Amino acid sequence: MKLNTTNILFLTLFAFSSCNEKLETKPSDFLSPVNYYETEAQLNAALNGVYDPLGQEAMYGNGLLTYLSYGNDEAIWRASGQTTGPMVYNYDPSEANIDNLWTALYYCINRANVLIENIEKANASDRAKEIIRAQALFLRGYYYFMLADNWGAVPIKLSSTQSANDVNIPSSPVSEVFARAVSDIEAAEALLPTASEWGDNSAGRISKNTARGILARVYLTMAGEHLKDTGKYQDALKWSKRVIDSRESSLNPDYSQVFINHCQDKYDNIYRESMWEVEFYGTKSDIYGEVGYNGNRNGIASNNIDFPGYGYAFLFATAKLFNKYESRGTGANESSPDERRDWAIAPYTWNDNTKTKVMMPYNATSPYNRYPGKWRRDLETNLPRNKNYSGVNFPLLRYADVLLMYAESEFRVNGATADAYNAINQVRRRAYGKLKPGASNLSEADLSGLSDEAFFKAIVDERMRELAFECLRTHDLKRWGLLVSTLKEFAADIKQNAPANRKFSSIVGDNVQPRHFYYPIPSREISLNKAIEQNSNW
Repeated sequence: MKLNTTNILFLTLFAFSSCNEKLETKPSDFLSPVNYYETEAQLNAALNGVYDPLGQEAMYGNGLLTYLSYGNDEAIWRASGQTTGPMVYNYDPSEANIDNLWTALYYCINRANVLIENIEKANASDRAKEIIRAQALFLRGYYYFMLADNWGAVPIKLSSTQSANDVNIPSSPVSEVFARAVSDIEAAEALLPTASEWGDNSAGRISKNTARGILARVYLTMAGEHLKDTGKYQDALKWSKRVIDSRESSLNPDYSQVFINHCQDKYDNIYRESMWEVEFYGTKSDIYGEVGYNGNRNGIASNNIDFPGYGYAFLFATAKLFNKYESRGTGANESSPDERRDWAIAPYTWNDNTKTKVMMPYNATSPYNRYPGKWRRDLETNLPRNKNYSGVNFPLLRYADVLLMYAESEFRVNGATADAYNAINQVRRRAYGKLKPGASNLSEADLSGLSDEAFFKAIVDERMRELAFECLRTHDLKRWGLLVSTLKEFAADIKQNAPANRKFSSIVGDNVQPRHFYYPIPSREISLNKAIEQNSNW
């Protein structure tokens, strides 16, 4: 979201003093609610502060883009010397990135609680307060979903912290944490505006369909390994279908344009495929400060700041992901009818001297040295570029994801029906260019007549192809109960088929264990909160 004077005022008001308490204590410099929350503008400033942490480095500004969303089998850490950290499953409860995410989530929750407690004090219309409350509820629910998804049983706080001594809060069972997330988000869905009512920047604010799509994600997670409550597939089906039936979103016919829009701060009000984004803006050298690392640490390597833009490129796309996309021909004649491959995985590198693209060859070893290409710094329009930061937005929910969630939940409830095939085939048709004007031969992309086992595998593979690098692969593998087995198989393939200089990538599968299903509770939290217990096997 773009910073303005209202945001700056709010961030000043919400500046928490440095403290060791992890479940967010009351800060000494926090202005009393008696002096604030008097107008609608002040409420919206406070609401911006509940959104704002999504873009912090602990979350989607950096940590979730790189350290905490890999390893898996879609991308591997590029540096061969990387032998510790979450991305190679070698960490302990003192891991800084895990600690930072935990802290940020409870920080967000406390902000939401403060706002919810003070909304009625403002001189604003009932509808304005209702919409603000709905967004705060949604965000609190989303943050609790992230806690349940990553840690399982955690403390639930539904009121703002009033005392620096009030930190001894026991964890609630994971089922109750998920239930809290569902309760908040469903309450928000009933009150939220539609995307059309939000207008041009509907992706930057929570709409009714955003809540529905995230509810589908939450229920699918509850139906999977976290709770194994298969009845929740019916709920996932209900909420994903409501998104589809609303007809507010559709697939952009051009897959690449979805991500070009993120790079150029454009909002697609025709298709509205990008249903919710973390908004970044500016260059950090201008009056704006809401920047992240999207396209920098998870993009194409380059040493030029001005063009195409500096890229640290921490990650390589995996050969497994590359080979998931259909290929035709061999050698110089190799191509892919799936248009996603050469956008999601860059088919070129940059020549730093001439600032020109160097197309990569197609041979047996080339899939092991390719960069993620979804967000490309040369497309940025906020100039001059900053070496370390970008204003490139990051998607948290796309309509393509909703279609695939619908296909999966429909399959779980009713089998591989025509509706389930139609949903997955819509995504595949776009991937094969069949949604563009004048396109024909839809059957090339369509699936049909699969066994139940093959249909589920198609869902698994299609989500990997479509949603690559969107911080969902590890989440999906966990909820399907496939994390350990998939990464063990991935490691075996690396050892057998990768070139010598890439065999170190097998460390991801070599290290992963069942205990990695959940993060450990941060050691600092354990030391401060005497009522909390460490997760099993940590």
